Amino acid sequence: MKSLKVIVLVLTLTFVLTGCNGKPAEVPTQPENPTPEAETKPTVISAQTLPVSVAGYAEITSYVGDVDADGTDERVVISTGAERTKNGEFLWNDGQDWAVFVEDTNGVYILLDKFVQAGSVYFDVSDYYMNDGAQPKILITETTGAGLVLKTYTYSETENGYVEETIYDTGAVTEAGINRRFTSFPEITD
Repeated sequence: MKSLKVIVLVLTLTFVLTGCNGKPAEVPTQPENPTPEAETKPTVISAQTLPVSVAGYAEITSYVGDVDADGTDERVVISTGAERTKNGEFLWNDGQDWAVFVEDTNGVYILLDKFVQAGSVYFDVSDYYMNDGAQPKILITETTGAGLVLKTYTYSETENGYVEETIYDTGAVTEAGINRRFTSFPEITD
């Protein structure tokens, strides 16, 4: 009887020490030459007609100038879905629909059309000097209570549209773990 107890004890210890299947645990191996991640294609904004929803937004401001380096002026518009009072003042809510678009003879390029919660949208037009010429860029800044997104848009003849590049994105509060304490961006009061 003692030898049976010893055998059971030895078998139990063997199972516990080697695992139930009796095989050693497999250690995942790293491939010697990992394949590079697929290159992501840039987002290209093509010309279209102005959507009815965006056409109904109230224009905040616009800029007229050559933003695609073709020698003719385009019009960059920022607008919002926020309602206006009879006096023309905006009735800002906790969030609004916003749009930034370029009007051109080819059509309209919608650079931004989205609902922004607890925030605002702004744009700048700049020339970035490259070699001997200037390359016009549109910078869109989107601020929220918890984040900041900066994107540039540059017209590309080869792509036949505006190429979007994300410069900075803090992500959502749950992703980045931030909450902005202060911003010097002015509130839109017109």
